[in-house]
Amino acid sequence: MSGSNRVAAGIFSSRIVGLLREILIGAILGRSISADAFRAAMRVPNMLQNLLGEGAISASFVPVFARLVEEDNDQDSQRLATSILGHLSVLVALLVALSILLARPLVWIVTLGRWTGNRYEWAIELTRITAAGAGLLVISALCLGILNSHRKYFLPYAAPMLWSGAQIVALIGVLLFADIPEGATDFSSESNVRNVLAWAVVVGSFLQLAVQWPSVRQLVPGFRPSLARGKYVDEVFKRFVPALTARGVIQLSSFLDLALASFLVAGAVATLGMVAPLYLISIGVFGFSVATAELTEISRSGLLDAAVARRVRIGIRRVLLPTGVVTPILIFGAPIVVDGLYGWLNRLLPLATLSDSGLRVTGLTLAAFALGLPAAMQARVTQNALFALGDVRGPARISIIRLAIVAFSGFFLMLQLDHLAIADIDLDPRAAAISAQESVIETMDELGVEVADGMGGTIEVNGFPHWPVWEAQPPLVREAQLFDHLGPVGLGLASALASWAEFALLRRRLKKGVAGSVQSGIVINVAAGAAVVGVVTLTVRIFLANWLPSPVPLLILGPLALTAYIGTLRVLGLGPAFHGSTPAPS
Repeated sequence: MSGSNRVAAGIFSSRIVGLLREILIGAILGRSISADAFRAAMRVPNMLQNLLGEGAISASFVPVFARLVEEDNDQDSQRLATSILGHLSVLVALLVALSILLARPLVWIVTLGRWTGNRYEWAIELTRITAAGAGLLVISALCLGILNSHRKYFLPYAAPMLWSGAQIVALIGVLLFADIPEGATDFSSESNVRNVLAWAVVVGSFLQLAVQWPSVRQLVPGFRPSLARGKYVDEVFKRFVPALTARGVIQLSSFLDLALASFLVAGAVATLGMVAPLYLISIGVFGFSVATAELTEISRSGLLDAAVARRVRIGIRRVLLPTGVVTPILIFGAPIVVDGLYGWLNRLLPLATLSDSGLRVTGLTLAAFALGLPAAMQARVTQNALFALGDVRGPARISIIRLAIVAFSGFFLMLQLDHLAIADIDLDPRAAAISAQESVIETMDELGVEVADGMGGTIEVNGFPHWPVWEAQPPLVREAQLFDHLGPVGLGLASALASWAEFALLRRRLKKGVAGSVQSGIVINVAAGAAVVGVVTLTVRIFLANWLPSPVPLLILGPLALTAYIGTLRVLGLGPAFHGSTPAPS
């Protein structure tokens, strides 16, 4: 099995378990303010892991360490590993302590001071708990880099199954032993399920590190913290700051999403949290696995420009092929995917945390993010190729541009779309015979909310389009959660736009530094296959989703779409060789 396939197998295993975790979280927490608070608190460990661990380490430590391993320089490689462990431990301990002590101003900053009441206090409390596991995740990422450099790919990428598994066990325990009121809309508001889940995150972080530690100790005898310095340590430090900027800007975008979502009606952060694993599983399994393997191989081999271009063509081919089937399913079949993963379990349990309109908003948000999926996956391969060649400043500047695009376009798109909403009730006062409808209409009158007929099954809240374009909903409306607003869709559209701009800039920079074309010639064939998958997806959505119970349509759609895609590629003369060793013609 090739390196990228082992990475993909490990990531796929952990993502599947992670998806089960997200399904349970979505069913129990839904789109409530409790879910918003938990999602906000999870940003601290996730950012530290991705920023210091899988981000900066993969770009600064792995190229140097992998080269020493390839040269059989065991003494220097061991010194480098122990020294980085020591320096990283000191840095992480400081950051974790600051995160715990400064949780209140940290949450205030990332939400721009726009959260109040229970949602704000809960986010602070949960941040202090989850931050305790952040250091363990960063050290776990260092172990991942060491194992990757020795071509040990599966274990470190499968280890997060234990992180997710700890949370799954906690959630199942809640469902089995907690007293859940029938039809509860925010069960966690009246229980300690938020805290149980947060502590499960810490336990899972420890398990993720513990399962990797013995293998690392075998490869690096005497693996213990050290603060020794040397030329190789200095080389890593020289790469670290630019790499931290490049990957850090990407990870800071998650905080940007949280800051932007704080302008939206309550439930927006929870919606983004439900969408993220569905969108990122494709990037992780295909884009990240290929990019990781190519980073290691280019770093170990010291390839010439022509050979680098060839490996990049292979990498682009290998991420484009699965993209052609995943992207149209997520765009055209988003309602099937969301309902098949979240909706059926919510209806099965004695809960009512997810409404039909909430599921529709989540599906639209997923489709918006999926528009940028092909670019995001190719960008990972291109960026890691630049890192392997020693170019870290270029990707850093491009990442800043990406962040700026998300910030400006996302801000205006989300605020406008937040004035469109979906409601499951009849808003005509003459038809308000049910007490729930009367209560909602009375609350709307108290808040001064004006509602007009919208388009495509939506309603207009306080007018759409809205002027001035930067004006958010009034505070009372933001907290009321009367309807399910479309603000998160604007963030998805902005992310897609930024992904395409980032990929274009990265590809242009790589072509300047590497002789030969770096783009595969299979784009047209993959696009044709994607079009067929889109037709199949719409057919299932129109003719099956309305009369088959969920998740049956999703179970039918997956194999049917994959069969149609592979058949189309074969007719066009392009075999589905996801791991082919020869590049496609330029």
